[in-house]
Amino acid sequence: MAVRNGPGRGDWGNIDWSRVDLPGLRRGRGPRRPANRLTTVITIVVVALFLVPLLFTPIVGFLTDLLWFRSLGLEDVFLRRYTAGFWAFMVFLIAFFLIALPNLYFALRPQVPRIVVDTDAPRRAGALRLTLRIMPLLLIPAFFFGLAGGDEWDALLRWLNGVPFGTTDPVFGRDIGFYFFTLPVLEFVRGWLLAAVILIAIGVVALYVVRGVIGVATAPLGGADLVVSARNALALARPARAHLSILGGIFLALIASGYVLDQFDLLFRDETVLTGAGFTSITARLPALQILSVVVALAAVAMFANAFFRTLWVLAGTIGLWLIASILIGGLYPALIERFVVTPDQLNKERPYIARNIDATRQAYSLTNVDESDIDVANDPVEADVRTQFADTSSVRLWDYRPLLAAYQQLQALRQYYAFNDVDVDRYVINGNETPVMLSARELAASQLPEAAQTWVNRHLYYTHGFGAVMTPVGSVGIEGRPGFVLQDIPPVGQPKIDEPRIYYGELSTDYVIVGTSQDEFDYAQEPHDVTTRFSGGGGIGVSSLWDRLLFALRFGDLNLLISTQLSDSSRVLFHRQISEREQLIAPFLSYDPDPYLVIADGKQYWINDAYTTGTSYPYSERYGSGASGRTSKLDAADINYIRNSVKVVTNAYDGSITYYVVDDKDPVLRTLRNIYPKLFVPIAQMPPSLQAHLRYPEQLFTIQTQIFATYHMTDPSNFYNRNDAWRIANENFNAGASAQAIEPYYVTAQLPGASKREFFLFVPMTPAGTQRDNMVAWVAGLSDPSDYGKLRVLKLPQSRAIFGPLQIEARITADATIRQQTSLLTVGGGAQVIYGNLIVLPVGNSFLYVEPLFVQANNGKFPELQRVIVATQDKIAMSDSFPSALNALFGSAPITTTPSPTPGPTPSPSGGPSATPAPSGSAAAATVAQLVRSASDHYAAAQAALKNGDFTTYGQELKALEDDLAKLRALTGQ
Repeated sequence: MAVRNGPGRGDWGNIDWSRVDLPGLRRGRGPRRPANRLTTVITIVVVALFLVPLLFTPIVGFLTDLLWFRSLGLEDVFLRRYTAGFWAFMVFLIAFFLIALPNLYFALRPQVPRIVVDTDAPRRAGALRLTLRIMPLLLIPAFFFGLAGGDEWDALLRWLNGVPFGTTDPVFGRDIGFYFFTLPVLEFVRGWLLAAVILIAIGVVALYVVRGVIGVATAPLGGADLVVSARNALALARPARAHLSILGGIFLALIASGYVLDQFDLLFRDETVLTGAGFTSITARLPALQILSVVVALAAVAMFANAFFRTLWVLAGTIGLWLIASILIGGLYPALIERFVVTPDQLNKERPYIARNIDATRQAYSLTNVDESDIDVANDPVEADVRTQFADTSSVRLWDYRPLLAAYQQLQALRQYYAFNDVDVDRYVINGNETPVMLSARELAASQLPEAAQTWVNRHLYYTHGFGAVMTPVGSVGIEGRPGFVLQDIPPVGQPKIDEPRIYYGELSTDYVIVGTSQDEFDYAQEPHDVTTRFSGGGGIGVSSLWDRLLFALRFGDLNLLISTQLSDSSRVLFHRQISEREQLIAPFLSYDPDPYLVIADGKQYWINDAYTTGTSYPYSERYGSGASGRTSKLDAADINYIRNSVKVVTNAYDGSITYYVVDDKDPVLRTLRNIYPKLFVPIAQMPPSLQAHLRYPEQLFTIQTQIFATYHMTDPSNFYNRNDAWRIANENFNAGASAQAIEPYYVTAQLPGASKREFFLFVPMTPAGTQRDNMVAWVAGLSDPSDYGKLRVLKLPQSRAIFGPLQIEARITADATIRQQTSLLTVGGGAQVIYGNLIVLPVGNSFLYVEPLFVQANNGKFPELQRVIVATQDKIAMSDSFPSALNALFGSAPITTTPSPTPGPTPSPSGGPSATPAPSGSAAAATVAQLVRSASDHYAAAQAALKNGDFTTYGQELKALEDDLAKLRALTGQ
């Protein structure tokens, strides 16, 4: 191939372009014939067959969910979300087209000189015409770029409706709302534009290569319209160079903007001793980012200038400066500052930034108004205080939720298709007194029906709901160590009264059901015939029309919905019946506690759950997450650094009606959400008083706050830096031989120091962090009574002496010879196991009382029974078969009932002096010893038999008789 050698700058018109080779490029073969129409039709049909199933499921889901939201009166919430997503999708889709089409048009201009010319093709095809032909290909990337924008509907709505926090960051002076609502949108838009520019640039280069505008020339070229290149080097026309220079300039401008936004991210940086921008970030990284942003901006200007002037040397210089600055200023300089300036004098250098970290974290986690007080702990509480505070012994929490749940399932499920999901703790007025209780809903578990009963009619039309609840005072123990019920059975018997016991919506309600059919619903079992009922609530979606039935048949993939003759004009389908699922569908922009709890009020049953507004963008605030609480929750996966319990969600267990009550109207995040969804949230004043009486300090929030406060109670930067008073949640051993685990927070009722009455609160003890010491250093409570709701109370214990922590008390329990002997008797023969329950640390005056229940479960038994109660103070420990008798043993008011009775002493004589008890004769003594041995052996055998049968009452009685015989033997033999 030959070209004219050495052309002048004005000689390009004399070049034979068809003779310039670009390896791999297609030589012209003349115009293509129009595509075969049949092929086009087939292509359209194939694409339609692919897209219709792909879009069919989302469309059906959209229509049925719209009906569901409409049935709840929340259609506006649903449409706001989808319309926001749709318009965001359209805006970003159109934005992509607006960016891509001009570039496509310029890349297809026939005026651009070519290095390779297709002699058989037209020299000048219209750029607009070519653009319109290629434009359908842009639909694919435009669609995905639009989807990316549509997925940001929540962030965009918050940005448009954001409310200021009224607090500014200490570095840039911006309102915290900027970081919550504006910065995420700026970062997304910048990333979106960067991806779009890169993709478009790749497409433009590809078009230029295909058209022969860019290629590898096989001969030297030069002149006014081409970049001068050596033989076999890259060559491109100047218009192409101008086009690509503009795209390159935009790319560099976006890189520069990234450096600007990265400056704000320094406020969330994890430094060595704090969260946020420390000394190195402020004095080195921040200036480095500012310099880099200016250098890259200059490179962008040079790139733009290269579109009109030959400024490649300027561009190369600025890009080289950028690379050098990135290494030296962006990397090396901060590392040198950290190593040689900060590390040798870290505390002094970081002190002001640590103070910022402490203040911001306490604000972000609502820890600024914690009631902290020092308490000089006495070794033993005053007996009178203990007996006064716990005069109602049923209010002392003895039941652990794990053994109690097993007991509920065995004693109160009543039928195999009922199940208890978990046990909740609350307080109710029982017989005129406020009593802390544990309760659980009896829910339907249709999956547990016999296989022969697993029919479509049974699962969706007949077995539709659970029934009632069971309730036990936290310290009430019935016969044989079983729970003492105040509410039980079907229909419910006891207090509080339940007028509507049916549970259509619960924690286990995962199936859809259809009500109002010709088939009556199962209510509860009763001889001789089962009792049936019909749903009369206002929930559900009607399926009277063929269209509605078709929609739901498609949604659930269930043909029976379409063909069943048992459905009528009054039939309604109930779905999304699981509490957590309903809440997440309605308001996915909130985070939820993983444990909604049942409330019985005004004869009805409700589910109350705590909803949280959270954030990850509070400057200088410590992050929490990554499963730190040990519970499965969205909160643990998000690495949040801001939280408020601003909403209580109430769901009617019968008809599914749901209300979002606002409990913190000062929360800026919630105020923003209320601007977006004005019809979703209701003021707490509209919550019925009967429900307000059951609001609790949220366990998930309490767990997060205590783990953060364990470090951030230290407000002095020096103490914080040295971590000399850091805490951790205390450990305990649940069950003998189990490894230590962090104590779960417990709801109890007790009187706090300085308080005038008993309160219902959530608490956890704290021990020193980073050591093997298990002594208690603090005790934290979250208050739930209306007068103090939402307050945190912290008792700080003396640092001058050790106060026993839970693990240390448990060590004393296992080391106590008497208790060890008695527990070994409970498990003698290996027929049962002992389970240690929760160790409860109760404040009494200026001291603490430790209470731990002891459960026994036979190896062939179905659930543990509460057989012993252990109580302890700093100096004493005792065990008995009930809390009152354990207190008697602890304070010496009565003998310890679980140990052998002491040998009777001398009895007073009439004269006041002691009279000796005559010793038995030798033969009589021998006979007595033999009788006692036989009696002890008989009692032991009887105890073992009772144990194997799971009869713990008889087992306990026989052990007591055995203990009496052994005591008498010791008295007779003098041992």
